[in-house]
Amino acid sequence: MTADASGSVAPSERNPLLDADLSLNGRVKLTTEEIFNVPSPHVTPELMLQLSKRIQQAAATGMDGVVITHGTDTLEETAYFLDLTISSDIPVVITGAMRSSNEIGSDGLYNFKSAIQTAASEGARGKGVLVVMNDEIHTARYVTKTHTTNVATFRTPTFGPVGLVTKIVFGSSKN
Repeated sequence: MTADASGSVAPSERNPLLDADLSLNGRVKLTTEEIFNVPSPHVTPELMLQLSKRIQQAAATGMDGVVITHGTDTLEETAYFLDLTISSDIPVVITGAMRSSNEIGSDGLYNFKSAIQTAASEGARGKGVLVVMNDEIHTARYVTKTHTTNVATFRTPTFGPVGLVTKIVFGSSKN
């Protein structure tokens, strides 16, 4: 989502994350696919099912992990749906941004890179669908959005996050 000259926010024609340099140093090979490009409130159970089927197909063909970028209005609902319908052990990570890509302090690129790190982590295998936002890793089953604008909005009130994303330099060989 990006804001236009009047300040209205609408879906971008092209995901700005696809043009970003993520400095993955060859550790991760990204394959990108845009299944649909709709505002988060327009994500229906039918679209969630389409996404679930596509993820299961990717897992069956040997994909090591999946990262989904998603608007935050229905991110927790999609995460929960996918957690209930995906039987694969590959990491499935959903992320989003609380600030549009054209705003100062946009968190989208950082959250995307953190989600990739999480999906590439062996520790994420078999954990079900995960939500990664603002350096925190939450299970889809218990995460909830607690605020409409705060970047630290996704929380698991009863249990807390299941993990934290730390700054890891991809490709580093320091002992």
